[in-house]
Amino acid sequence: MAILTDAPKIQGNILLPFGGRYQAFVTLSFRSDRSAARAWLREAAARVASTDDVERALDGDDQGQGRARRGRRLKQTAVLLNVGLTATGLTLLHQEVASDLAPFDAFWRGPLGTRLDADGRLTTAPALLGDTGDSDPANWVVGKPAGAPVDALLTLAADDAGTIRDALRDERRLAEDAGLAVLWSEQGEVRRNEGNRRVEHFGFADGISQPGVRGFSDPEQSGTVIAPGEFVLGYPGERRPQNWAPRPTPASWMRGGSFQVFRRMNQDAAGWWRRMGGSGAEADSAAAKALGRSLDGASLEPGATPENQNKFTYGDDESGRHTPLYAHIRKMNPREDDVFRDRGHKMLRRGITFGPAFDRERPDDRERGILFNAYVASIEDQFEFLLRHWANEPRFPTSALNAYGRSLADKDRIDGLDPVVGLSEKQARERLPQDVVDRIPRQAFGGFVTTTGCVYAFAPTLPALRQLAGEAPIG
Repeated sequence: MAILTDAPKIQGNILLPFGGRYQAFVTLSFRSDRSAARAWLREAAARVASTDDVERALDGDDQGQGRARRGRRLKQTAVLLNVGLTATGLTLLHQEVASDLAPFDAFWRGPLGTRLDADGRLTTAPALLGDTGDSDPANWVVGKPAGAPVDALLTLAADDAGTIRDALRDERRLAEDAGLAVLWSEQGEVRRNEGNRRVEHFGFADGISQPGVRGFSDPEQSGTVIAPGEFVLGYPGERRPQNWAPRPTPASWMRGGSFQVFRRMNQDAAGWWRRMGGSGAEADSAAAKALGRSLDGASLEPGATPENQNKFTYGDDESGRHTPLYAHIRKMNPREDDVFRDRGHKMLRRGITFGPAFDRERPDDRERGILFNAYVASIEDQFEFLLRHWANEPRFPTSALNAYGRSLADKDRIDGLDPVVGLSEKQARERLPQDVVDRIPRQAFGGFVTTTGCVYAFAPTLPALRQLAGEAPIG
């Protein structure tokens, strides 16, 4: 087993989630001022929380005694900070790191950069990921093409409304006093259902299948245990097929760091429930089929138990009788590594909802959504792969099952798009052949989530942050 010896140096919110009822995000521009950026980072690095700091910030007298972290709250006065730096920010701080970053292509080019499609043709990340129409980057509120590029992304957490408000104000002031520009900031809040489970604005219990990290114990992560190299650089990852291209070898200063994918997404909760049928048991059932779980998080698979909603597969449900093949959790987590190699596509998700709670009995169109925040070792293999090859691939997962030799009855079956994060019917008709779109079930179109911002950052270890803030060359 690869023990995470770097764990105390790794920034909080990666291995251990920040927790807290509130989180806030801030994007900064260094204004092309290297001296000011380094001076600001020297001060900020001293405030950044480590993995150990997260544990110490939890309320209670039983820290370190093995009690599960689930339900434990941050101390009322605790404030936790994570600093992510974009490719532009890192190269402004130390231009010599450009050669270290360039092999990590999606990070280097950013969420607005060029990509190659499945046929090797040059296109852009927004085009491949479905950021078109209302999700076009020109409409974004954070990370948009116009204006100064984002150089740093701050993540703040606290359990008290006044504490997070003051912390956000202080971080903005410190950045501005250092000569940096605050481009955008926003606060999110954890929403909970009657059973005290975290929920998102469509009303579903959230965060149920978080993966665990091998060699690091976090009782809150109750899903499949994954090799640490899938989330932090410099450690062994999951076994990869020989026909997969090897991942770049990180420079020594990048070891223990993690790539951060931040995405601001509006949710059309009113539209979602109109599609599902409004209210009542039939609407709940239709929504459960679209997501792949009931509102309380219970799996639709007969093999799942109430005690552990993650110990099941779709091995006896390849036709989608219980959980439709287009269901969101089946698209994102097909649960059979021999077929899908899904262990190498997982993410540590640390997002939070923003905007007012949605009431199905009194629907409204106020802005609300998710401040999606995830940590990965490869943006290409994890975040972008899921959207490109699974969520918006109408023949997946049947195509993978057939390729593996399962010989399903309908080899040319169209499963549909992810109803949660997939393309709308209008977008699908602009991107896919008409005969394919015509065969997608009506309930297997998305269009209820709109991208309104995106930033790719890198969260270095605490020693690396101090090194980046210094004058000595990184080497």
